[in-house]
Amino acid sequence: MKQFIAVILFAVFSSIGFAQTVELYFPYFAGSEYSFHLNKGTQNDTIQRGIVGPTGRLDFVLPEKDKDYAGMVHFTLGQNGSLSFILNKETFSISNKESNFTEGIVFTNSAENDFFRLQLRQQQVLYRKIDAMYRSQEAYFDDYVLYSIFEKEFVRLQGLYEIRQKDLAASRFYAARYLQLLGFLNGFGTRLYAPNAGAERLQDAVRFINDELDMDVLYSSGLWNHVISSTFEMFEDKTLFGEAMVNNLKRIRSEQVFEVLANDLITICEQYGWVDAENVIIPYLLSSGRMTNPQGKLYMAFELDKIKPGTKALPIEGQKDLSNVLLMFYESGCGNCIIQLGELKKHYSELQKKNIRIVVISADTDENVFEYHSKDFPWPDKLCDFKGYEGVNFRNYGVVGTPTFYLIDKKGMITGRYARLDDTKLLD
Repeated sequence: MKQFIAVILFAVFSSIGFAQTVELYFPYFAGSEYSFHLNKGTQNDTIQRGIVGPTGRLDFVLPEKDKDYAGMVHFTLGQNGSLSFILNKETFSISNKESNFTEGIVFTNSAENDFFRLQLRQQQVLYRKIDAMYRSQEAYFDDYVLYSIFEKEFVRLQGLYEIRQKDLAASRFYAARYLQLLGFLNGFGTRLYAPNAGAERLQDAVRFINDELDMDVLYSSGLWNHVISSTFEMFEDKTLFGEAMVNNLKRIRSEQVFEVLANDLITICEQYGWVDAENVIIPYLLSSGRMTNPQGKLYMAFELDKIKPGTKALPIEGQKDLSNVLLMFYESGCGNCIIQLGELKKHYSELQKKNIRIVVISADTDENVFEYHSKDFPWPDKLCDFKGYEGVNFRNYGVVGTPTFYLIDKKGMITGRYARLDDTKLLD
């Protein structure tokens, strides 16, 4: 709750909409450099730049390749500042006859942005009042008279908030979806919760992620990273995280957004070692019929799906015997890899007593780097073909992130895939 004002300040204070062309008039900023940028997931695509002419007039024209774009656009004017506005199939104008870039901005013929600016101002006022009531109830919990007054006002604000949420849900504007995303980031749900109702608030947020989050809107909002990363701690069980993300993949309308989210999810799962989430997401992607030509990490992830517990370990180039093996893929410059290699060295004699053989495969592309980091490994089986993630062993095992462990039993069967040595349970 206490961070909601900061989130709103991060969001757009000035906005506008668009169909194909937006006319801009900024006479005090003639001769200044300008640029326009579109949000596309984690990317910020610069689509137009130039110099404001002597009259202060310029036109923003949406390229043909982005003709269906609906979302936030960022307009920067040299060192003077930036303005964010909504494009959603409107033709309109923006003007500012003042010398202060942040003041005097006028939008003409944009119902989308008029709605957004009005609603954002009202939302800011309501959030400030809500925050004040939260703080007051916490501060006066031992004063029955004052606490009752604050509680009564909170109930009134709760009613206003619920009406507002229903109005946003019924609105056709992109701005309404954007404001719902801001509400989610601010810790608000479909209704207000008492300060001590953390579990209920979390349940409401999880429901939003599972059932309502619109990834197509999120893709063009500039909030992609903020919203997705905020879900990480909501799902302690990463299988449930995977299921929530599959629900979102199913709702996506745009093939471009589908592929971007799929790639991002694979990256996230590999980075954090969320195998349980991957075991839900990858099978769905394979069965969806929407990944006709997977590339890069998606291709590798699909290959990885073939290497499951209970399947025969694939041959390792440079290693004949794959019985009772702990196989580790690593990269010398990877911080987590250094930690896990340290753990391997620390427990090497213990693993030897259990007849577990260590085989490590490096993604290094420089022979000197590989030799420098591997020279002190106490185990003899250390491999590197200097082809990085494109090496045959990395590709065969679908490894897109390091460190990655595979445990192989005495029959050469894979019994598990892990991100940490501790997870293998070999040290229990």
